[in-house]
Amino acid sequence: MQLTSKERALISINGKEPDRIPIDYWGTKEITEKLINYFKFSNYDQLLEKFNVDFRYIFPEYNGPELEVYPDGSYKDLWGIIRKNQIVKNGSYEEVIKSPLADFTSIDDIENYNWPNPNCYNYENINAQLSKYKNYATIAVGDRTNRTSILHAGIYLRGMEQILLDLYENEELAQKLFEKVTNFYLEVNKRIFEAGKGKIDIFMMGDDFGTQNSLLISPKLWHKLIKPHLIKHIKLAKNYGLKVMLHSCGAIFELIPDLIEIGIDILNPIQVRADKMIPQKLKESFGNKLCFHGSIDIQKTLPLGTKEDVIEEVKDRIKTLAPNGKFIICTTHNIQADTPIENILTLYDSIIQYGKY
Repeated sequence: MQLTSKERALISINGKEPDRIPIDYWGTKEITEKLINYFKFSNYDQLLEKFNVDFRYIFPEYNGPELEVYPDGSYKDLWGIIRKNQIVKNGSYEEVIKSPLADFTSIDDIENYNWPNPNCYNYENINAQLSKYKNYATIAVGDRTNRTSILHAGIYLRGMEQILLDLYENEELAQKLFEKVTNFYLEVNKRIFEAGKGKIDIFMMGDDFGTQNSLLISPKLWHKLIKPHLIKHIKLAKNYGLKVMLHSCGAIFELIPDLIEIGIDILNPIQVRADKMIPQKLKESFGNKLCFHGSIDIQKTLPLGTKEDVIEEVKDRIKTLAPNGKFIICTTHNIQADTPIENILTLYDSIIQYGKY
């Protein structure tokens, strides 16, 4: 019997082998546009169908107050963070120009800030999105500016250096900031889950707890200041029967037992060139309790490797991570704009060729 994408994904997440490995796609807007033009497609969904992608991402449309745009092209997002689209050699990235809470010194400053209102989203369009994608595994998650996070939100609002100093020198302020952010996302996500009750499959959070070589903050601070907020989000999602997915780049091997303990079902993106994030070790250590999403390297293999390198990496990841399910094959982050089209086509062709159980 032919499985739907939803059935295939859930079978794998639950630790059984479906007909083939579930497939996802992550790419920058530039590489996505390049691929759509290459195939002469008219929309993004056609590209996902071409690559046999089993997942679709949903989130309510913003309908809050009009966001300010400045003469230099920068804009203020719903958090009051000023961002600007920075053009680089092969693409562009949204950079934070100003963190609005950078100069705050007291709890009162945090309390009195003009925090965003959960009413700024149109939750009524959730069902329309879910109806369109009823045969796909659906993931509820916002884009980079409004994705459920804790430390990441603090970095955007306070600036990287200041929030890291806060964790050591002004813990009370950091905790109040995290509390405000968490309360906002709990309410937003509750409304999403209610609007799509029984139809959403996965809730995804996006935070970064690792660098290339180590954790971004100490395990002690993570346990004290980050973990309690993660637990709140996970508990809410589980109350609605959802699987929970966490995105965290970097060397986070040390945190994985805690992530499993608090209920994370899917870990993305498995940055295989980060310290200790070795696929075989991950599968041996956690493969019976955690579904891995990602693992195809975008740092060297896809942008710099040959077609043969790509094929060998796909075959290796399938051999290592696919047994007994709990594996969704995708890249270790967004495919970057300088990646050869031929390597991307090879990636998705070889997944179909070698990814059958």
